[in-house]
Amino acid sequence: MRLGVVVILVVGAVSAFAARDPLRRLATCNDGLPNTSAWEAGGRCVGLSAGPYAFGLPAFEHVMRVIDEQNRTAADGCPGTPVTVGVLLTMTDQLAGSRAVHELEGMAVGQRRANDIGCVHPMRLVVGNLGDYGREGDALAVARKLAQRRDVVAVAGIGLSDQTTAEVADLLAAEKIPMVSDVVTAEGFDQAGSAGDDPDFTRCDENITYPRGVGKDYYYRVAYRVAVQVYALRAVAPTRPDFVMVPTGGSDPYTCTTLPFLHREYGGELLEVKFDAEEPTTVSQTARRVCATAKDVTIAYVARGRDLGRLLYDLDESYTNGQCAATSITVLSTSDGNRLRTAESNAALEDLRGKALSSPSFTGGRVRVLFTLVAGADGPEQDNPQWAEFEEAYAAAGFDLAHIGDGWAVNAYDALSTVVAAVRALPAASTVQRSQVNITIGGFTSLELAVAGAGGKIYFDNSGNRAGPGPAVVRLCPAGELGGRPYVPTVEAKPGEPMPECARPGA
Repeated sequence: MRLGVVVILVVGAVSAFAARDPLRRLATCNDGLPNTSAWEAGGRCVGLSAGPYAFGLPAFEHVMRVIDEQNRTAADGCPGTPVTVGVLLTMTDQLAGSRAVHELEGMAVGQRRANDIGCVHPMRLVVGNLGDYGREGDALAVARKLAQRRDVVAVAGIGLSDQTTAEVADLLAAEKIPMVSDVVTAEGFDQAGSAGDDPDFTRCDENITYPRGVGKDYYYRVAYRVAVQVYALRAVAPTRPDFVMVPTGGSDPYTCTTLPFLHREYGGELLEVKFDAEEPTTVSQTARRVCATAKDVTIAYVARGRDLGRLLYDLDESYTNGQCAATSITVLSTSDGNRLRTAESNAALEDLRGKALSSPSFTGGRVRVLFTLVAGADGPEQDNPQWAEFEEAYAAAGFDLAHIGDGWAVNAYDALSTVVAAVRALPAASTVQRSQVNITIGGFTSLELAVAGAGGKIYFDNSGNRAGPGPAVVRLCPAGELGGRPYVPTVEAKPGEPMPECARPGA
């Protein structure tokens, strides 16, 4: 017996020693309480939360408290059977920046509206933090844990344009979970691999799966894909770009699938100037090269918006120092240009963004920026009468209206609203099934059957892409020149018309 006790104690001690790190990670990532809902990966807390737990990220604490309160009171005014909707996003990746907070706020506002007047099935959210891309992230493990919850009838979000997102979509589709993506724009990220656009993936990494499509039969997206974004830019800015600014490497689907469309639309090979997204000084080198051209210059910026503020700042520095021969510079960007309207969480990037948007060359109009909206609209228009209710609910939830400006909150709200519209169409007394939600979303195929979103009417083509007239192209204006909204203003650019002017104070 004594020998047996000794063996048990030794085995127990060894097991405890071996398990100390997993236990520490489980405890650290669950507010100190051992729990398998969240865990550490790549130095971040990832996993699931349906309550106030914000993965140790202070910026998300308010919105997670709002979701927690809405989860607890969901059934108060809804007569039907409850539903749970998953929300998947990266809260920390540098390509998302502070916009991830706005994205989750948009989801929370969508839930608030879902459980408001007209509610049939009380809706609860469970939030999944996918972690960072390109590190020791655990996105697939998070998605798998969410998919294993049988109460989850749909997923909104699913991440950024990244190979990992394609794998997440396929995992969810294998579990027959319908998903409505909010900010994925790259080609290939639809059910048919964007076959109708005839994309070129030769500039992308090897061993990627999205050219074959993602989430077959279960995937839809409310963000406009890059093909229609490039078409919209070409329509309002037909002048052939003098330069295409593009990062080195082919790992980013947002860049590698956009670039071939740009070459195609503007008629042949354009002059590419490269920069290294990991080395900021190379952006300055690119600015000097652009400034060596003594004429009106057009730059097509085909990269993530993280570095766009730095480019504008460096161009202004060249003008200020008398080292820029270009008489004017017009920068064209696809939807990640909306990031210029967002205060950066990184202090250095925010400093550059602020200086760029207040610089003499930008405020005086010598440097102009045009980009496509990521959302259907960024304000009230004739075809989005829901905008006023969206803004009202956003403010009522205690969120800052300035967060609406970059479009991520709008698209997040519209993605969840698409799920809400499907759920509301199902009988109140019956348990909602994933297959029912999917078939209903798949029926939103025309203007007459469209979901009324904050950004306009939402309906899909046969591949799950957002259908309709395509995105608006806007010119970014200096802050404060257009009153009425707390975020950086824009003015729409239209085909066949001159470059729109930004309104001046009192105009």
